[in-house]
Amino acid sequence: MSALDARQPPRFVPTLTDVVLEQSAPATQAQAPETLSTFAPEPPFEESCAVQPAEVAVVPLPIQSPVAAQDWSLMAQAMQVKVMERLDGALEERLRYALPDLVQMHTQTLYQAIRQDVEQLVSVSVHEAIAQELAHLQKSRAD
Repeated sequence: MSALDARQPPRFVPTLTDVVLEQSAPATQAQAPETLSTFAPEPPFEESCAVQPAEVAVVPLPIQSPVAAQDWSLMAQAMQVKVMERLDGALEERLRYALPDLVQMHTQTLYQAIRQDVEQLVSVSVHEAIAQELAHLQKSRAD
């Protein structure tokens, strides 16, 4: 890495126009330095890559008076009331369509649970009644 840091970029790098001019008009060795000397050398690499501070445009913001702030507050409250009214209407309509389905689904689930419980209670009651009657018949035969 230090070998790369030690290298310095060339002071002058010929541009495309320099190369084209040299090829179109062959220059003698005496003319070549004069042709190249007419071009200004570019700054060193470090200077050309230096970050220049950006100019920042300052836009003055309007100063809000207490009256303007109060107007914004009133406008925000009015907007909130209108949004809540729209929300109430939309929710009421959606609930009107959604609630019957939900009630129907829960009623079916509740009906099934109640039916199972009633069937179990009736079954247990019948078994107990039959067991008691058999016990009573056996007792009466034994007497």
